[in-house]
Amino acid sequence: MRKGELTKRMILDRSSALFNVKGYSGSSISDIMRETGLEKGGIYRHFKNKDDLAIQAFQHTTAQMGVRYVEEIKKASNTFDKLKTVISVFTSLVHNDPLPGGCPIMNVTLEADDYHPLMAEQARIAMNQLLGMIEKIITNGIEQGELKSNTQAKQIAIFWISSLEGALALSRLYQDTAYLDAVSSQLLAELKKQITAK
Repeated sequence: MRKGELTKRMILDRSSALFNVKGYSGSSISDIMRETGLEKGGIYRHFKNKDDLAIQAFQHTTAQMGVRYVEEIKKASNTFDKLKTVISVFTSLVHNDPLPGGCPIMNVTLEADDYHPLMAEQARIAMNQLLGMIEKIITNGIEQGELKSNTQAKQIAIFWISSLEGALALSRLYQDTAYLDAVSSQLLAELKKQITAK
């Protein structure tokens, strides 16, 4: 990687963590300069403006999360374990892993919904990918005979993400993983009802 690419990567790494904790509107260019150790010109050499930086930082973050999901899911041998892995990777967000601030998709959704349509669109794209990943795992499970043929893949994916995002919000609010643990256990218990008898 060339020096310019390394610098851009460093800016993305540090600003994505900053945006995820303080939000887009709560993060000033001075904050970004402090986090990166660069002057304003050094940052804007790589990005058109703060919006461009925020969008690329969000894309960078969600791409990293996507890679993590894929790597962990590959280790699972059946549908149930793959979906259990989805929960495991998601719940790591409550422990600020891989970055502080919780779920970047939900954070951007809550902040950008009313006043930043470009960021809201990025959140929709990322959420569609997450929903699609879960739906695909379930659909494959149906096709492979691991889940009942009447299992509603899309509805389950929506229910899972809605439940997990809500539980993550409660766990972060109360600084207690019990909410996420309870929802995770319930989701897996409901999933077991869809498993075909072998």
